[in-house]
This record gives sequence, C-alpha cells and structure tokens, in this order.
Amino acid sequence: MESATPRTSTRTPTCTVPGLLVGLTKLCKLTKVCAAPALDDETKSQLGNFCGGYDQRLLLIRLFEAMGSLKSAYIKLQRAHIPYDPAKLAFADEIITSELDSVAALQRLCSSSCGIGSLVNERWSLVQELEAETRKRDSDIVLLKRELEALQRENSRLNKQIKSEKPSSVKHTDKGFVVPKEMTAVTPGALSELFKVAAASVHDFAELIATSILVPSDNCVNDAVERSWRRYSLEAHLSRTMLVGVITTTQEEEEEDKEGLKISGACFERIMRLCDPLDALMQYPSSGFSRFCRSRYLAAVPSEMEAAMFRNLDQRAFVARGGHPRTWFYRAFATMARSAWALRVAMARCLKHSHGVRMFYARRGSEYVEEFMESVAVAAPGVREGEGDVEEKLTVAFTVTPGVKVGDTAVACRVLLCHRHHQEGIHSSPMMAVVSKLI
Repeated sequence: MESATPRTSTRTPTCTVPGLLVGLTKLCKLTKVCAAPALDDETKSQLGNFCGGYDQRLLLIRLFEAMGSLKSAYIKLQRAHIPYDPAKLAFADEIITSELDSVAALQRLCSSSCGIGSLVNERWSLVQELEAETRKRDSDIVLLKRELEALQRENSRLNKQIKSEKPSSVKHTDKGFVVPKEMTAVTPGALSELFKVAAASVHDFAELIATSILVPSDNCVNDAVERSWRRYSLEAHLSRTMLVGVITTTQEEEEEDKEGLKISGACFERIMRLCDPLDALMQYPSSGFSRFCRSRYLAAVPSEMEAAMFRNLDQRAFVARGGHPRTWFYRAFATMARSAWALRVAMARCLKHSHGVRMFYARRGSEYVEEFMESVAVAAPGVREGEGDVEEKLTVAFTVTPGVKVGDTAVACRVLLCHRHHQEGIHSSPMMAVVSKLI
C-alpha cells in the first residue's frame, strides 16, 4: 500500500462552511426585516455603495456560482479516494481552496464596517418610528371619537331642549307677507299699515328674546315690574335699530345703507311673497334684504345676548362672514327684519314721490300727550293705586316704539311712563346697559 503523498499547497482555507452560511444570512437580512420593499434608484445606489460599488444581485449570483463550484470540487475530491489517486486529490484540494477564498472575499466585501448592516439598522429604526407614530395617531383617533360622541350627545340634548322650550310664536309656519296692490303706489294708508306690522314683529321678537333669557325670581311683585321695564328696554333697542337704523360712522356706510333700499318692484314682491324668509335670503344672497339682515343682526343682537342664549357666538360669526344660518332664532330674526326692511323700502319710495314721511320720538321727561303718545299697558315703578289722576303725575321714561307721520296720517309712538323722581334710575345707552345686564 502506497503512503499518502503530502499536499503541494501550504495555504489554509480562510472561509468555512458555517461562516459561509452566516454570510449568506447577513445578505438576506435586509429582505427579511423590510419585507422585500420595492427599492428606488437612490436606495439601489446606496446598496451598491455599501457592497463595494457592486450590484447586490451580481454579488448574490457570484456567491451561488461559487457555491456550485465548491460542491463540484468536493465531489471530485471524494472520487479521488476511490481509487486512491494522490494527483487528483491534490488538484481537487487546490480547487476547493480557491473557491473558499473567493467566498471569503465576498463575505469580507459585504460584512465590512460600512456594509449593509448600517442600512438595515437605519431602516429598522425608521420602521420603529413609523410604528410609534401610528400608535400615537390611533390613540388620537380614539380620543377624537370620544369627543365627537360627547358633542353629538350634547347637540341632541340641546335640540330636545330647544324643541321643548321654543315659544309658540316660532313654531307656527310663516304664511308669507302678501304685498297689497296699493303698496306699489306707496299711499300713506299702506305705509301706516306696514309700520304697524313692522312694529308688531319687533315686539314679538323682543318677547322671544326676553322669554329665552328671563329667569323667575322669588320677589314676584317688584321683580315683575322690573322685568317689564327690561322687556321694553329691549324692545326700544330693537325698534331703534330695525325701524330707524343704526348710527353710521362713515359716509360710505350711509351710502351703502341707502343703496340697499333701491330694489325693483318685481324683486321686492318676490322676496315678500316667499313663506320662509330664509328662502328669500338663499335665492337673493346679494339683495338689499340680505345686506340689511347681516348688518342689522350684528347691531340688534349684542354678543353678550347671544352668548347668554346659546353659550356660544357661532351664529354671530357665521353672519359676520356673510352667511345666513338656518336656525330657529335667525329665522325669527329674518321674519322681523323682512317687515322692517319692507317698511324702510316703502319710506324711501314715499320720499321719492315727495310725500312727507318722518318718525318721531317722545323726549325723555316730557309730559304725556295722548294725541301723539300711547302708553304701554304695564304700570311703571312708583305707580300706586289710589293716587288720583296718574297720567298728570307721570312723564315719559323712554320711547318703546317710535311714531310715524305720513302726510296728515299719524301713528302714535308707544312710551313707557314713570314718576319724574324715578327718571334718575333709568338706564341710558349703550342699549340700556345691555338691557340691564341681559334682563
């Protein structure tokens, strides 16, 4: 039996099979962590830089070719043993050593300090950040859902409260304002009737606000008188704002107010004949009636009053932006505003036809004159039964509704009377100290 011939090569393999498998696992780690994403050109270039400037696919192909060559060389090494051939053994050993060196070079190329591991760590940290942001947004969604449910419950409760507490004057269907034929000619009689309708609508709207804000008190007698004074203070403010007009600060505002009263007869009749005034505002958003509603709402309904009624200023903000909210309160206001606007349009036409039209107020502290004044039904403070002739001892506290005089036809103004020594306790403007701190 021949002795084994020593191998001619003194080189030792620099890569083992377990080390080869570890290197292959590191190469596939990016696909495992990032779930095989579709890489863009920038990422592909980064991978090429991390792998020594070579394409990753080429490296993998070269690795599998080396593995196939290594397997083939190992088979040749086994065949060299049977029959035993020292030359074939040495040749097969050289091939295996060469292939192992190639695989080791590939392993060193992709496992260097600036290799693909840093990219994997960077992408993994990005995945963790995205997962944390997703969890945070999920928690925000849950909180917002709870807040939305709470707001929906509150809205449902307020809707039920509004439906149960809404005055009957708001619940009835508005039948529209039918313009009589004689209004086209603007006769003094038609203008007087229109003034009465407008004054009645202002009175109804004042009652609506007072009913929504007033809180009953234990002191029934004195408190009833005080509440009556505050009701009429509110009505006086609304009458001055809606029927007479607001005090304009600039000439442009005054010209704009006059321009809003210029409207064709056909358009005027269409606006007045619509049952719902909000429908008129939607159909004619640029009309003088629409501008009149916006300006008068901001002047007639103070922010303190709206906040006391609804605990917010949403309607005021909506109107200030040029809109008309479809709420029961604004519908009631628009109903009043339409009659007041019709009165102002009719007065402008009357002045155009040279008819003498003017509104008048009773001066504060003046004596009661039955011809031009009408006393409100509620007794004023300080009036006691059995005092004799009350009217001679009373003077005008303030005018609730102005009077109007068209030619020889006059409609008396409505005034609140009181004793002369009670004049000092009456609130003065602005708006009767916001209707004595909101009634």
